[in-house]
Amino acid sequence: MDVQLTTPVVVGVDGTQQGVGAVQYGVAEARRAGCGVRLVHVLPELAATAPIVPLAGFEVFDEVARKIMREAEQVARSAGPVPLEKVVRTGPRVHVLVQESDGARMVVLGHRDRSLLGRVFTASTSTGVATRAHCPVVCIPMVWSPSVDRRQVVVGVEDPDHAYEVLSHAFVAAASRRSPLRVLHTWKLQRPYDDLVVGAREAERWTTSLADRLRTALRDLSAAYPEVEVDVDVRHQDPAAALLGATEGAELLVLGRRGHGAAVGLPMGSIARALIREARCPVEITPMHPARLDLTTADLSLDADELSPQT
Repeated sequence: MDVQLTTPVVVGVDGTQQGVGAVQYGVAEARRAGCGVRLVHVLPELAATAPIVPLAGFEVFDEVARKIMREAEQVARSAGPVPLEKVVRTGPRVHVLVQESDGARMVVLGHRDRSLLGRVFTASTSTGVATRAHCPVVCIPMVWSPSVDRRQVVVGVEDPDHAYEVLSHAFVAAASRRSPLRVLHTWKLQRPYDDLVVGAREAERWTTSLADRLRTALRDLSAAYPEVEVDVDVRHQDPAAALLGATEGAELLVLGRRGHGAAVGLPMGSIARALIREARCPVEITPMHPARLDLTTADLSLDADELSPQT
């Protein structure tokens, strides 16, 4: 009999190899957090009027769902001992997973590489859920493997003066992994203005000023997490290129998302979508819900209203 978990790590499973990676990551995260894992599989809705609806009936769909769940459970059991809950639901995949994110610690999804044509004509489940979820969403790339030893958490910061919340999540992630934290901020004016007004001297001056502001933003969190080694990295560089390069050798990239979820059809920023698609490590998209954050430093104020480079 399945248990019902509170504040679990929710993992979307679909029978693919990317889903296996998501289960492995989700179990590892749950063991670090001391919580359980909820495996969720979403059955497609069947429209009776659609001419391509299979005639085999719901029994075939149910059998496929049970097989997917059995395989996901085997992967989870082999990854480590955690409480498990298995849920099979019917409906639009993004909608169901967003509902499951309410009350979850995080949602973990495998991300499939798509051709350019596929990106134009199909929506990404990972992007759709990350845009609307009530909790952090971690997207696992195809190239990720739990057996590869990577020892760095990277957090992307857009505005050093409004970065406390996303930095808080990054410190928690680094501390739980006993890994160093790289705080990355990049800046570059759009063309042609950057070439016109930013010379070597101005670039150095702005970079130094931004680094000082970042260190000020980090002061309280560094005091709360003295065990986390912090590297402040400020660059005059295109943000997408800098963040993508930072995922090489990293074990996690943390980005923030403004607000409580976008309306249906409203996409995330192009940088976040590009990173979900191209990153070499898991990407965590964290919505900024101050009242719902579960952080060790709960006594520290959380008053930022916008942050991070992907929105």
